[in-house]
Amino acid sequence: MEQHVAVEEDEKVDVGALWGEALEKVRTEVPQPYFDSMIAPLRMLNVEGQTCTVGVPNSFMKEIVSARYSEKLSRALSDVLGLQADLVLTVSSSGSVVESMAMRSPGPDVKSQSQAAPAAPRKKYTFENFVVGDSNKFAYNAALMVAEMPGHNYNPLFIYGGTGLGKTHLLYAIQDYAQSMTPHVKVKYIQTSSFIDEFIATMTLKKDKATFDQKYINNKIVLFDDIQALSTTDATQNKFFDIFNLLYSANSHIVLSSDRPPSEIPQLSDRIRSRFEGGLMIDITPPDLETRLAILRMKARLEKVEIPDDALVFIASKVKDNIRTLEGLLNRVIGYAQLYGTRIDLPMVQDVLKNQVVEPHQSKAPTLDLIENLVASYYGIAIADLTGKSRSRPLVHARQVAMYLCREMTDETLISVGRHFGGRDHSTVLHSCRKIESLIRMKREIFQEVTELTNMINKSI
Repeated sequence: MEQHVAVEEDEKVDVGALWGEALEKVRTEVPQPYFDSMIAPLRMLNVEGQTCTVGVPNSFMKEIVSARYSEKLSRALSDVLGLQADLVLTVSSSGSVVESMAMRSPGPDVKSQSQAAPAAPRKKYTFENFVVGDSNKFAYNAALMVAEMPGHNYNPLFIYGGTGLGKTHLLYAIQDYAQSMTPHVKVKYIQTSSFIDEFIATMTLKKDKATFDQKYINNKIVLFDDIQALSTTDATQNKFFDIFNLLYSANSHIVLSSDRPPSEIPQLSDRIRSRFEGGLMIDITPPDLETRLAILRMKARLEKVEIPDDALVFIASKVKDNIRTLEGLLNRVIGYAQLYGTRIDLPMVQDVLKNQVVEPHQSKAPTLDLIENLVASYYGIAIADLTGKSRSRPLVHARQVAMYLCREMTDETLISVGRHFGGRDHSTVLHSCRKIESLIRMKREIFQEVTELTNMINKSI
C-alpha cells in the first residue's frame, strides 16, 4: 500500500522529499527524453497547505508544462500529500528551495531506454533515440517545443549544420511526437527536392495549382528538409514564398533544415532569406567524444550486441564530424561479427576497420567521381551503364553499392548523390543504402565486396 505524506496546516513540509517522490511517480508516465527536457528543470519552491508552487525556467516552458503535464504533476503531488494539491506554476530561474531530485536521481540510462523501446517495428527517428549532447541540446529542445506546442514560438525554426549530424532525425522526431500526442494534428515532412519536382510537374502538366497548395497549407506543422536545394529557379522560390506566407499567417509551424545558414545559401532571394532569419536559427555542431560514445552505446544496445568500452572508444575517436559515418563503422563491425560468429573486442574492431577508419588528421574525403570510377572498374562495367537506366540485376547491384559508398564516405546529400547517378530521386538512393546495409549483414560476399571497395577508395584519396 502506498504511503502518503499527510500535511496539516501548521506542519513543516520536507519539500525535497515531497518533490522527489512526486517526480518518481511522474517519471513512470512520461517518456525519458520528455521528462529530462520538460520535467527535470522544474523546481519545487514552496508548499503552503495544499498549494504547491513550482518554478519553471521560462514562460515558454511554463506554457508547455501547463498544457501537457500539469495534470500529471497535480495528481502525483496529491498522491504524495494525501489531499487534493493545487499546482501553481511560476517563472523562476533562480532561488529554488531544493535542487530537483530528477537531476540528482540517475533515472533510466541509455540502456534501459533502448530496452524499453518496442522490439518491432522500431521507429528509427524519434526524440527517444536521439542522443543529446552539448552540440545539439539547443536544437533538440527547440524541436521538442515545436512538437509540443506548434505555432507558439520559434516560427520558423531553422536548423543547420553539416551532413550526418541529426537534422533529418529531429524533423522526423517532430512529426512522430506531434502525431502521437495529438493524433488529429496534420504534419507534413517533405524533402525540398521533392517539393521542387512536384511544383515543376504541376506547372508542366498544367495540374490544379490549388490542389498543390492545399497539400501544404492544410497542415499544422510543415517540415522542409535540405532547404538549401530551394535555390534553383525564381518560379520555385516564388511558389515557396507564397506557401510560406500562407502557413505563417495561419499560425502553422514551419521547420527547415539546411547544411548551411540562410546567408550562405546561393541565389536565395532576399525576401526568403529575411523570412528564415526572422525566426530562430540554431546550428548543430559535431558531437564531442562523450556524445559519440553515447550514440554508439545506444545503437549497440538497440542492436542487442555487447561491445566493450575500449572498442567503442576506438571507433568514436576516429570519426569526429559525421554521425552517419560513425554508425556506418559500427554497422560494419556488427555485420562482421554476425557473419563470421566472431566475438567483438578491441583487436577485432581494429582489424575490421584497419583500412576503413579515417584518422583525425586525414580530412580529405573521396569525390563522387572517384567512387563511381572505382566501383565501375571493380565490377567491370562502363560508367555510362552505372549511371544509366538499365535494370539488369548486376548493374542494379553495382549502382546500389556505389550509392551506398557515396552516402557513407562523403558529405553529399541524398539529393546530390541521386543527381550524380542519372538524376535519380533521393528516395531511390535511400532505398539503395538500406538494401546494401542489410545485405552486408546477411551475405559474406557482399560484406567482402564493400570492404574491398572501401579499402580501394581510402587508398586512392
